[in-house]
Amino acid sequence: MILPLDSDLLPVIDRQAWLAINKDKGWQRDEKLHCFFEPWYWLVNYVYTERRDEEQDITYVERFPPDEYLQYVFHKCFTERKLAIDKSRQMRMTWMIMAYELWNAQFHKNELIVCQTKKEKDADEELIRRAHFMHARQPGWLKPQKKQKSFCRFELLRMESKIIGIPSGADQIRSKNPNRVLLDEAGFFEGEFEKSLAAAAACCGDIKVVSTANAGEWEDFINDRRMV
Repeated sequence: MILPLDSDLLPVIDRQAWLAINKDKGWQRDEKLHCFFEPWYWLVNYVYTERRDEEQDITYVERFPPDEYLQYVFHKCFTERKLAIDKSRQMRMTWMIMAYELWNAQFHKNELIVCQTKKEKDADEELIRRAHFMHARQPGWLKPQKKQKSFCRFELLRMESKIIGIPSGADQIRSKNPNRVLLDEAGFFEGEFEKSLAAAAACCGDIKVVSTANAGEWEDFINDRRMV
């Protein structure tokens, strides 16, 4: 694998190349392997996200931004099996983390990825929907075609991989026994964060924890404060 910080920051596939690849099956096979071995290349060349302009009340669909800080954090997703991110809003962190989970589901078989946030509705609308959005906008030759989207569930049937959304609570994770876990906006789990984290640690090795800054359990955790 070529790790993100060893990849070129900027995309190289322009519209002309995109159209040419769509007509060349050999090139398509090469690109698919390239995306498997070089995740950042896949992300900045073939993944699209939404960006909301609140002032103009417009939503844009655009290619994933090739920002240095996102490349650095994406790199950490692959090099740190357990990663916690304390973020501010509008940093694209949720898009990036869901892209990491989608890459695993799209290019590996038998992945069971659990994405947990405070409410089940938010898990579906903020997490599962993003994975589906990014998958849907890739060229057909690159993505697994057999898929199934339902409430809080996105399956790539040919890969036998699933991304599932669940609400906060340790029992929710234990009942799934996933390969990978994402705790999103974990600072707002209202007393359930440490229990959910312990449940995730007991069943899988790849744990990503993301939250906007918040007092309480999250602040103590991110600052490594412990009761003595």
